[in-house]
Formats: sequence, structure tokens, C-alpha cells
Amino acid sequence: MGGEICDQEHRGHELIAYPQAVEAVLGRARPVERPFELIPLDRAQGRVLAHPVAMDRSEPPVPRSAMDGFAARSEDGDAIRTLVGRVFAGTSEIPTLGPGEAVAVMTGGTVPPGSDVVIPIEHCQVDGNTVRFENTPVAGRHVRLAGEMGVSGRVLIEPGVRLADSDLAAAAGCGLSSLNVFPRPRAIVISTGDEVIQWELNPAAHQVRDSNRLGSALQLQRAGAEVVRHLHVPDDPVALRGAVESALDDADLVVTIGGVSMGEKDFMPIVFEELSVKELFHGVSIQPGKPVWAGHRENKWVLGLPGNPISSFVILEVLGLPLVRKLSGCRGVDSARIPEKGSAGGEARSKKRERFLPADLKVNANGTTIVTPRPEHGSGDWTSLAGATALLHLPPRTQMQTGQTAFFLRLDSAH
Repeated sequence: MGGEICDQEHRGHELIAYPQAVEAVLGRARPVERPFELIPLDRAQGRVLAHPVAMDRSEPPVPRSAMDGFAARSEDGDAIRTLVGRVFAGTSEIPTLGPGEAVAVMTGGTVPPGSDVVIPIEHCQVDGNTVRFENTPVAGRHVRLAGEMGVSGRVLIEPGVRLADSDLAAAAGCGLSSLNVFPRPRAIVISTGDEVIQWELNPAAHQVRDSNRLGSALQLQRAGAEVVRHLHVPDDPVALRGAVESALDDADLVVTIGGVSMGEKDFMPIVFEELSVKELFHGVSIQPGKPVWAGHRENKWVLGLPGNPISSFVILEVLGLPLVRKLSGCRGVDSARIPEKGSAGGEARSKKRERFLPADLKVNANGTTIVTPRPEHGSGDWTSLAGATALLHLPPRTQMQTGQTAFFLRLDSAH
């Protein structure tokens, strides 16, 4: 009976499904309301574009050669051509081609007016100032037409895109030196617990290192947040209230670690209530991470994570990171991430709640992604995160066998 209640409620709150929890948060979240920032291209990787990037001219602006070869008129057929010039990629003065003539043209060079085909050099025989083609020229071959990549004004990158290096290279191709981007959401991480000490210290037997705080701050940064500060506060209601109140003044997102379960010192839900943070839910049908608390005070957001390392990591990955991206202005962030499919490299099971487990990915000789759950000893086993590249996602009541279809969320350290 106790196990059934555990899978149905938390502190008297009925558990909501994981997808509903994500939608409850993302459906209310809005991009941070601060002025856009104008930043240089070489500092914009990972930022979210605020204004569209459009081509400032048609590309290519003139017909260009796609090969090293000879430009000619297809209507002259197989006739031997007389060479009347040479065009390189940087040549600005381009000869006009007449009947029976050809121009040597290098890749990227302007195709001379009057010509409509480029014959690759390997299919040509040059004799002095004449050239013979091995194949009959066909109009349009190896010619990049003017504007075929796009005309002036074509939008290449829409607002709401989190900028990758390829996007920034395209922006440079449009002649831009800087871009308007959404402001990064400011985040503060607060770990709690009398047993918690700074991670570089030597703990006594009853103490634990504060690795969750560092890990959570780095997860938030990876998602695009600006972590204003992170700190530890002991299990004291007055100190906790002061820390959260200050954080709400300075941040768009406050993430607390610990203090949301059912112990005598789990003060965080009371602290949030005293500070007028509106609760959206307290308890999600997910393993690990069930006790998670989520709420907001106007446009300020609070996530109360469980204290166990795997629980806090999983909840921040599947709920906190999408929230950060929604606050960052990313478009299309409205529901739970869609898991990728692979093949199970080991056995795992879930009961009545959805389950996420640290896992390893590899691709076999057939190109299939193999998802192998990592050995672990419960949600407190932080060692199972070391080197993990994915979270194995098990729907409720799943018994996964080796070789079966497996679902996973990739742990992307860059995008």
C-alpha cells in the first residue's frame, strides 16, 4: 500500500504526469523582458537570435563556374573553340563570349556573358589557343546561376533560433558583424542541507560534498542561462527565506536543491509560500525526481529540486533546461523533448512512473545507436553520471530487454 501511495502522491499532492508538468511550466513561461543585446558574431554562439538574418544581395550575384574548365556556348555544339581569355575567382573584368569562342574559367569565377555552359578541364583537350571538348556541351552544366542560392532579402535565420557556428558563418556571409539577441535569463542556484559542505573540502562521515550545486549551475549555463551566483544555505527557515527572497530580486530563475521532500527539515515549500511564489505543482510521476516543486511569482520562476544527485540532474535536464530555453526566447519550446530511438544495450525496468537513467551511447557497425544503462545504486549514486552521454527514458510499466527498441535523451554538452 505504501508503494502505491508513493507512486500516486507526494505530501498530499496528487502526482501529475511528466509531460503535463513540462507543459504547465512552458505554457506560462515567456521570454525575459529586458532589452535585446547587440553582440559581435564571434561572441554570439549559443545565444538566441532576436531579429531575422536576411541576405543583403542575391547569391551568387552573377553566374559563376562550379568547376575549373572552359566556358562556352552550347549552341556551337562540338566545334573547336578559340580561347579568348582567362577568368579567375577574383577577376573583375570579364570578356564577352562570341560564336566559336571559349574562356578558361576557374571555380568561383564569373561565367562570361554569352556563354551558358562550363566544360570541366578534365574533359577538354587544349592545343595552343584552341580547345576541343570530349563531350557535347549541354546548356547549364556546371554553371551556378545568379540568385540560385537566394535573392536579396531572403531570410536565412528566423528569430528564436539558438545560434550555432554554422548560423554565424551564414550571418557573416550576409555582411553582418553583430546580431541582436535575446537577453540570457539570470539564474541563481541555492543548495540546502546541514550535511552539505563545499566540494573541495574533506567531509566527515555524516557530510556530503556540494557537487549538486556546481553541476546544476553548469547545466543551466549549458542551456543558455547566465548564472549570477550559486550558494549554500543550511536548513534554517529564516536563512533560507532570506536567500530565496534575495535571489528572486536578482534572477529570472531560482533553482533550489533539497528541502522539498517529506522530512522535518524540508522547509522549501513553506518558504516559497511565504514569499508569494504561486505553486504550479509539487510532485511529478517520474523516477527519480518525484518531489520536484515548481512555481512562479509573476515572471520570476522557482524550481525546487530534490537533493539526491541523480534526481536533481534529471529534473533539471528534462524540465529546467526547456524552461531556460523558453525564457531565452527559443522558439518551438512548448512541450517535453521527443526522445530519440535506439536499441537497448542492457536490461532496465520502470514501475508506475516514467523513469530516466544515465546511459552510454555508441553506434554499431550497422549504424544503430546502442543505449546501455549505466550501473547505478539509486538516485544518490552520483558516480553513474560520470561519462554518461544520454538519459535512457522508460515509459511507465516497461520491462526493457537487450536488443529491444530503447528511447533516450541525448546529453548535448554544446547545443
